[in-house]
Amino acid sequence: MVFEEIKATGEKPIDLIFGTDWWTDCDDVAALHILLKAHRHGLIDLKAIGVNSVMRYSAPSVRAVCEEQGLGGIPIGLDAKAKRKGELCLYQKKLAAVCSPGFTNDDCPEAYTLYRSVLASLQGKAVIVDVGFPQIIMELLESGPDAYSGLTGMQLVEEKVSEVILMGGRWDKKTGREYNFCAYQLNRRAAAYMSENCPVPLTFLGYEVGKDVITGGSAAPGLTGAAYTAHFSPHGRPSWDPMTALYAITGNAAVAGYRKVSGKASVNPKTGTNRFEAFDGGKHAYLVKEKEDRFYKDRIDEILQMK
Repeated sequence: MVFEEIKATGEKPIDLIFGTDWWTDCDDVAALHILLKAHRHGLIDLKAIGVNSVMRYSAPSVRAVCEEQGLGGIPIGLDAKAKRKGELCLYQKKLAAVCSPGFTNDDCPEAYTLYRSVLASLQGKAVIVDVGFPQIIMELLESGPDAYSGLTGMQLVEEKVSEVILMGGRWDKKTGREYNFCAYQLNRRAAAYMSENCPVPLTFLGYEVGKDVITGGSAAPGLTGAAYTAHFSPHGRPSWDPMTALYAITGNAAVAGYRKVSGKASVNPKTGTNRFEAFDGGKHAYLVKEKEDRFYKDRIDEILQMK
């Protein structure tokens, strides 16, 4: 069993904050499903969820997936600057229909302030993992002191975050380009800002890692399977977000089946293209698969099917 193998490493539960765009693809739902299962099995303590692409049913559809796992109390924050008016997510309305009545986007705080409140309350350090657009973390870093903490966002992250993990970029080429870093002007600026200013180790899982690992689909149980069906992906999708979650819940690249290439990442704020200068001891790293694709597929699908 995957979780028993991870627990055997002796790592204590990881305090974790999860960010997601939750709209263009259904693999976000699988990633959250994995994190919720890991929370229930004591591998992580999922402290908060931030949604960085906001539509009408964003919060209730996220809450519905949490409630299905008995974890409806996990706080959800929204990025008010990232409202997608007139755009449609193929699965949100279907998931939101089974959320507890009365819960709406209006019940959610601004995401970066939620992150500040969580970090300020911690005794130790947390991991922030984002499988969508990175602007919530940028807004956290740019934030000033508030009622939760007298520290600036930069100071708070430096004191309370051990690692930031981003699904984004493409790192198997000299110059790469990937949706999470280039879709919108705000995303491009945020990715560039993170690569220049993040004060803690920054790890990337790129497009090339997940594109050939097909997981999920209508065979996944409950709302996760429903999301894949509504997305017209009944046979599964590439596993960018679930593979990022798989790394995040282990806290160990080798245990998750990856190798880290360390160095310095950079992102062009105008185009979103990324580059990487590799060298030992760099604060940045990107992940490379060390196993056959089947290894990751089997682990992810096993977790999705778990009761």
